[in-house]
Order: sequence, then C-alpha cells, then structure tokens
Amino acid sequence: MATLTLVALLCSGTALASAPRTLSWHELTPPGWQSTPPDLSQFFHDPSAPAAPQDSSAPIVESLHDTEISIRGFVVPLRWEQDAISEFLFVPWFGACLHFPPPPPNQIIRVQMDRSLPEVEMFHPQILTGRLLTERSDSDLAVAGYLMVEAQTQRTVR
Repeated sequence: MATLTLVALLCSGTALASAPRTLSWHELTPPGWQSTPPDLSQFFHDPSAPAAPQDSSAPIVESLHDTEISIRGFVVPLRWEQDAISEFLFVPWFGACLHFPPPPPNQIIRVQMDRSLPEVEMFHPQILTGRLLTERSDSDLAVAGYLMVEAQTQRTVR
C-alpha cells in the first residue's frame, strides 16, 4: 500500500511540475517599471498619420527565461502560409501594433509556430502556451522583448 501511495505522489508531483505557469501581462514587466505614454497628438489630428513610435527601451524580466508559461492575449500576424499564420506577435489587446502604437517590448511575445494557426483565429482572444525565452527581436511592426517556442494556441471564451 505504501508503494502505491509513493508512486501516486511521485506521479502527481511530476504532473504538477510540467504544468505551465499562468502569467498576466503585468508579470512580464519588472517591478516598479512604468511605460512612457505615447504622444498621440498627431494621430488624433491626422488619422492617416503613423501611430506613435514604440518605447523600445522597456526592460524585460530575465528570470522568466526558459519558463513554460500560459498567457491570454491576441495575435498580430507576421508571416502567412496560404490561409494560416506561422509567425506572429502576441499582445495584450486587440489591434496592438496595427491600429495603435505598439506596446513596449516587454508586452510583446514573438511566436514561431511549428504548426500554423488558422488565419481566422487572429480575430479571437487566444491562450498561448509554450516555452518563453528572454530574447529580443525586431519585426516591421514592433520590437518584441520575448520569444515563445514550442508554442500552442487555444481560442478562449471571454
């Protein structure tokens, strides 16, 4: 009986150890750091003007490197293959980087998918799960402070 109990405890401990850590977006910013609000004055006077530039100096949380995480957010496509997205930026709100000034790099995760995401999913909130790396990267849309590998997405109901 004691052997069965020990095996059950070991198995349950292993299952708990492999569960991804659920993060909120504020946990991707170092404690005490505050973003500089963008200057939107030109944007509101001229809707065709480009969005305000990104504050690309934002620090990241180095202790999150190589951590299995899960986080809710939205997809901003970077690379398409037919009707599917193979690479994207993951951001806290819909339209970030496209219709508004990009969030700071510590609020953007660049994602490279092994299996493409159906294009229609970019309009729905997603739960992103995978291994988070503290690796900065540039794209045409924004600078990302994090990279997600071994990523999976799941549509969420909000």
